Amino acid sequence: MARSEEGADSPSETEARRSQAGCIGRENDRVTPSRALSLLAVVLGACGEDPSPAFPADYAVTFDEVRDCRGSADHDLHNIRVLADALGAPAYLDRDAPFPEGAVILKEEYGFADATCEDELVQWTVMTKLADGASPGTLDWAWQRVGADRGVISEDDPRCVGCHQDCGVAPDGFAGTCAVP
Repeated sequence: MARSEEGADSPSETEARRSQAGCIGRENDRVTPSRALSLLAVVLGACGEDPSPAFPADYAVTFDEVRDCRGSADHDLHNIRVLADALGAPAYLDRDAPFPEGAVILKEEYGFADATCEDELVQWTVMTKLADGASPGTLDWAWQRVGADRGVISEDDPRCVGCHQDCGVAPDGFAGTCAVP
């Protein structure tokens, strides 16, 4: 096909090229900023509600402390108190049997200056045990960081998984958990 003298296709040449490529009538298929925003709104709307924390609001009544308040360089220098539900506490404390599916390990995180873990809570980190082989990339745990307002900040954060992959083995770690009780 011939091009115009300026090197640009004439309208009929453009239409012929588009026809050969199967693009007739597709001018409106371009992604414009308004189309991209509309698509994003549809996708986000289809995602449903925000996730809920993986632990009950009244956990302080039903969970047991399995590790007292200690500093943690791996948790932004927060002081951490570790609790576990009835399924997780025996495995965390005894370290002689695997965590059962559904066990929940909860870390209350307090500010650097709060060495007693009694002041205002900064956030929680929660681990929920999945079935063996369900998610090898997350060590078969589901992870959440939850703000003090109980809003989920992140899920399956690579930072959490990466750290626990290294520290969650004996003698100090156990099955993806990283601290001696």
